[in-house]
Amino acid sequence: MMKKNSNKLIFLIIFFAGFSFLIYEVSWNRYLSLILGSTVTASTIVLMSFMAGFGLGAFILGKHANKTNNLGKLLSVNLASIALMSFVNLLVIGKVIPILYRLFTNHLLADITFFALSFILLLIPAFFMGGIIPLVSKIVVSDQKKLATNIGTIYAFETLGSTIGGLFTGFVLLGTIGQKQTIIVAVVINLLLAAYVFISKKYNTSVQVITDKKTQKPQNNNSINSPKIALISTFIIGFAILGLQIVWIRIFRTYFTNTSYTFTLITTFVILGLSIGSLLYKRRALQIKNNDITILRSIIFIALFALFGLSILYKLPEILLFPLKNAIENPYVRLILVPIIASLLIVLPPAIVSGFAFPLACSMNSKGLADISKNVGQVLMTNTIGSVASPAIATFLLIPTLGVGKSILLFVLLLLGVAVYITFKIKSYKKIATYKNALIAVSVILLISVLFTKQIRFVPPSIKKFDKKILTYNETIEGTIIVVDEPKKGVFGKSTFINNSSVIGSNYDAIKAVKMVGHIPFFSNLKCENALIIGFGIGVTTSAIASHEEVKSIDCVELVTGLVKSAKHYNEFNFRVYLDKRLNIISGDGRHFLQTTSKKYDLISCDPTHPVLGSGSLYTQEYFQQCYNHLTDSGMVSQYLPLHKLRQEDLMGIIKTFHSVFPNSSVWLGQYHAILFGQKNAGKIDFETWTNKVNQMPKDDFMYLEPYHIAACLVFDSQKIEELTKNLKINKDNLSYTEFFSFKCFEANNIYDNLKYFSENRCAVDNMFNNVSQPQKMDNFVNGNIKLMESLYFSLKGEKKNALNSLRTACELNPKDQEYPFLIKLYYGKDK
Repeated sequence: MMKKNSNKLIFLIIFFAGFSFLIYEVSWNRYLSLILGSTVTASTIVLMSFMAGFGLGAFILGKHANKTNNLGKLLSVNLASIALMSFVNLLVIGKVIPILYRLFTNHLLADITFFALSFILLLIPAFFMGGIIPLVSKIVVSDQKKLATNIGTIYAFETLGSTIGGLFTGFVLLGTIGQKQTIIVAVVINLLLAAYVFISKKYNTSVQVITDKKTQKPQNNNSINSPKIALISTFIIGFAILGLQIVWIRIFRTYFTNTSYTFTLITTFVILGLSIGSLLYKRRALQIKNNDITILRSIIFIALFALFGLSILYKLPEILLFPLKNAIENPYVRLILVPIIASLLIVLPPAIVSGFAFPLACSMNSKGLADISKNVGQVLMTNTIGSVASPAIATFLLIPTLGVGKSILLFVLLLLGVAVYITFKIKSYKKIATYKNALIAVSVILLISVLFTKQIRFVPPSIKKFDKKILTYNETIEGTIIVVDEPKKGVFGKSTFINNSSVIGSNYDAIKAVKMVGHIPFFSNLKCENALIIGFGIGVTTSAIASHEEVKSIDCVELVTGLVKSAKHYNEFNFRVYLDKRLNIISGDGRHFLQTTSKKYDLISCDPTHPVLGSGSLYTQEYFQQCYNHLTDSGMVSQYLPLHKLRQEDLMGIIKTFHSVFPNSSVWLGQYHAILFGQKNAGKIDFETWTNKVNQMPKDDFMYLEPYHIAACLVFDSQKIEELTKNLKINKDNLSYTEFFSFKCFEANNIYDNLKYFSENRCAVDNMFNNVSQPQKMDNFVNGNIKLMESLYFSLKGEKKNALNSLRTACELNPKDQEYPFLIKLYYGKDK
């Protein structure tokens, strides 16, 4: 029989195995998003491949473990195989797939091929991961009396390791040592565990099993139907928990700030619940009198907790977010504490019950010790079959058709449906008829609710708090699109949200900035026939580019294509560009599109969401290099760059990153927003040509089209960028500070500190332009622009009087600039 010390060591081994499993899952999810695209489809494939491999490994290797007398060697081979295949994947996915992509001319065929290849590549190491729990069960369980408690302990240690591994990866490893190095850490952990198990030879003989006849009989709290009930129960629990996790994350994205940190927490709480549930089962296992009734109650409790969570989710802003309004100003509270509280209320309770039910199902499916690894493997495989199916069903079917609210109701209905089935299989329990009737009644009510009630809407807290009128509400695969009225000063009417991120509002400064993204390349005398736009938004940048008649074709890649339909609410800004015959809308991830196409463009324009709110991969050196590679010889790139939610070193680091790829680059300011502008060819802009281009434009009510005024928006030329960014880090895919950011990014003072820094360090306009016919006039416009920046700075600080005075001074310095009196009227309701 195995010694106690050996048991303790094997629990430590499975803890670190679980720790490494989550390192792989979190890391591969991010790594593949850079290659396959940051889409729900890509992340769903990663999750499905892991779960499918896990289930297959549990079933096949669990059966194999019963036939071997050398358990330690098999465990060592499994751990080493995980490490080896993960290292091979690192090389193949990182190096080979991007090269092979270029060999395909058909994008759809390429995507299908490489999504399938990625699925297989991830499935292989996951296969060996799945064999660990059944194998350890065979090693540890040697006494029928301790079967239940031992399985509970094994599962608890594995899931506890996974919990800590997920947190450590998301909060520490990826942001400090980098993507590739994080995967290497997991590989090293697996190799060390494999080496220890192999060298120590502690488990290299078959486990001696207690053969007392009394203890070898099935436990008397199992019925003849227990194995069947166990398997169908674990299937529906796996199906429901993973499906609910997909829906919960979607709803949380609507309420919370969308960052990698926030959702690492939410995913981790599911695994933490499994660990806690397993520990509870370990303590209670010997006190359970009827396993069939206990697992029935587990299913019912998961359903009830899911319903309770739905009611909490619907009122979460009123329950949690609004009462904590002042505290939420602290980024740690907003990004960490609030999601933790929400997860404790909504995610953790059903996950705990699920964690309790898994070892219970293993115990119910195990008639004896001889086939323990096979029986545990069966349960694990059945659980993962449900876990593989539900993410795809929830993502691609339920959410787009029913919405997130009714999707939760449907998962509850399915749980209760299985509970009803189980009541027909239980014969000996006196109160089973009461259970049956109650479950049927509740199921009928839920079915009516799913089929005949209105959609349950979940909207961002800012919409709910001010009771804004919703013009469009559309739950799509990639996100929830919401268009609302914005009745306040400085806003022309509407705002659009994807989940909780404002795509673009109709603030004057936002409209001006994205119009500049589209216009500046043409004013700089770009000869453009073919343009690529990454991110349609509400169509303002697209319409700016389309307004230049020489453009013959516009490819626009949009991740959430439902936005194009919502663009009708912004016709006054986008001039119905969505009807333009030159426009070709391409569904997908812009970065992925660049990787798969060989087409070159005269202009690539990008207007992504904020880098720390989900678009960090569109601000790295590798992305900018992809843009450069897809430009014609005289091509240009323009890209939106926010000033808020970025520390000065992050903001200037992004500018340095852009400049490292485009040495001929510059930065422009559109009030509260910056624009990156890069070109392949060196040389100054001819101001006479610039003037002619600007003057050819028709009047625009939302952008002051005056040549000197727009030229005065220049803040940095390439020489100034080099001077200011010498000691800053380049932002790279492997170690991205826009994705794994400092929480100081969310400090309120960042935007006005950045604005002030821009104002104090701006370059001379002459550095960028030649042939300026009226230098004094240019000086006046520049001085007025400096005062405008001062006004914006005061406005952000809440010093409205000083802000107004600065604008009035700008009017005095440059009476010819018509934007200043317009802004005074717009923001303050006063004449100059």
